[in-house]
Amino acid sequence: MKLSGAALTTGILAGMLVVTGCGFRPIYATSPDGAPPLNQLVAVRQVAAPETIRTLITDALNDRIILKDGEKPKYDLYVNAKESAERLAVQIDATVTRYNYRLRANYVLINLESGKRSSGSAHAVTSYNIVSSQYSTLYAERTAQEKASRLLAEEIERDLLIQFSDETSVADTSGEEETEPDSVLPDEPEPSPWIDTEK
Repeated sequence: MKLSGAALTTGILAGMLVVTGCGFRPIYATSPDGAPPLNQLVAVRQVAAPETIRTLITDALNDRIILKDGEKPKYDLYVNAKESAERLAVQIDATVTRYNYRLRANYVLINLESGKRSSGSAHAVTSYNIVSSQYSTLYAERTAQEKASRLLAEEIERDLLIQFSDETSVADTSGEEETEPDSVLPDEPEPSPWIDTEK
């Protein structure tokens, strides 16, 4: 049985009302009091990464995790990223014709009001070809780095939004202040707890 356009639209709207009534709120949604989505209240404080990709990752994060104009940040984000490349296609004469390019990152998110910190990790994989033209190869490698940076930023943003959604759900259902587990991080961490990012 086929549904008409009007019937399908009505069904979708009804479903949205049901999940809203159950306390579900899209993670990108503006709060009922007009507060911006939480991904617009995060300041990207530091990206520790090799110099060749630090700006790419920073720009990719700032494109997605936007501090809304006029808003004071509620969270500080610190990211530590490393890159690597592995041979993907090797000819009989041992010539490499294709590489996998990988970015791996750890991040720490600090709630500026409560001091609570949460951490996570993200990774991204792209690839590029090695051709006879050095310029073309360098261009392909840079394109792979840019794409990996965007994918990494998307994964970090998605992780943060899920965390925000979970925290909001707990606060709405319990009405109690959430406490930080003792095992998350040491009591007095350095503002930028990063290790060496060299390859």
